[in-house]
Amino acid sequence: MPSIPSLVRPESLAQQGYDTIRRAIRDGKIPRGQLFSESSLAESLGVSRTPVREALLNLFRDGVVEIVPKRGYRLVELDPAAISEIRLLRAALEQIVVGRLCETATPRDIRELRAILKGKRRSQEDMYSIDEAFHIRMAEMAGLLQIRRELLSVRGKMYLIASGTQVASMRNDKVVREHAELVDALERHDCEAARRLITEHVERSIDAFATARVQLSEQPRLGRLS
Repeated sequence: MPSIPSLVRPESLAQQGYDTIRRAIRDGKIPRGQLFSESSLAESLGVSRTPVREALLNLFRDGVVEIVPKRGYRLVELDPAAISEIRLLRAALEQIVVGRLCETATPRDIRELRAILKGKRRSQEDMYSIDEAFHIRMAEMAGLLQIRRELLSVRGKMYLIASGTQVASMRNDKVVREHAELVDALERHDCEAARRLITEHVERSIDAFATARVQLSEQPRLGRLS
């Protein structure tokens, strides 16, 4: 898999592997239905098999990859019922987060969230990274670390839905506006508005992912591999 970038070493290699493999899944660099091995990923990432194995086990626990005995790994296939359940679960988790944060957010918290949305230390073109940093940081600010873990798991499944699609370009402008409106509601401590906005935001995002997935599946196979 030569298109997956090699890792650097300032943080845990297993964590880097986890993040990089999730991103590769999101970007369609690990195709659905294709078996892959620890060895092939380790070679692409420029590391030993040990951190790759740990990363894949975490992705297995997230429900993103499945283990095929004696053959390797492959991405989990999500049917419409699973996608509908992910939509409900993500909305429920995010409602808990913004409900708590609406009551506890300080001016400093609001400033930090706005800085994240401006893409500080990140590429503004990478909507996925900014979006994930924003949502995960809200859970941390709210002191909901178990929910933070569950959100990472659910977001991994969302990447399965979006894998290889062009949904980012479809949603960029809308996501920016929806994030800003949510932070405004948190700053006002308007909990009802915050819960409504986060629910609408999550539902629109997952619906856009699902629509893009259907559109991708309807393209000729040659077009998808080009």
